[in-house]
Amino acid sequence: MQIFNFRGTGDSGGNLDILGWSRDLKAVIDYLAALPEIDSSRLSLIGFSGGAVVSIYLASKDERVSGVVSCACPAELTLITDVDEPQSVVDHFRSIGAIRDEDFPLSVENWLDDFRLVRSVDHAGGIFPRPLLLLHGSDDELIDVSHARKLYDKAGEPKRLMILNGAGHRLRNDNRVAPIIIDWLKIHYSN
Repeated sequence: MQIFNFRGTGDSGGNLDILGWSRDLKAVIDYLAALPEIDSSRLSLIGFSGGAVVSIYLASKDERVSGVVSCACPAELTLITDVDEPQSVVDHFRSIGAIRDEDFPLSVENWLDDFRLVRSVDHAGGIFPRPLLLLHGSDDELIDVSHARKLYDKAGEPKRLMILNGAGHRLRNDNRVAPIIIDWLKIHYSN
């Protein structure tokens, strides 16, 4: 299993750029697929929140992805895209350190259009016929569980939706999540 931080997050440099995140993830897939010790026919993506958005988007376009686990994924990024004051979104991400450069983005509207482009609800069906697992907390304080149901409705088979009772948005901190993901991976890659 390989874990990394997208640009503008964690120890990675750069600025929050959703299409940049897609390029980051594609670069990771390119790297892993080229390694002789990696079985590239079993290359699954596991994404949380915005990382899940990018995982669904990229998997719908890259056949090398053999399956997706999407955790606490927004079906659409309306918290970012549907605001009265678009500059306030940039200011928020700047205040939390996800946008670091003063001249970024060059165009706020184009930057927001990129978030509209990667809407998970528009790309979940493109993962078919590869498997998709949707995990969502029943008490997610940021992304309502209805988002998971929308994604499930748009996805093709095989798909599975699991709502974790009492779980909030930060599913990576929920001890139930890793065993669920491992069991799901075993089922889909048992041959």
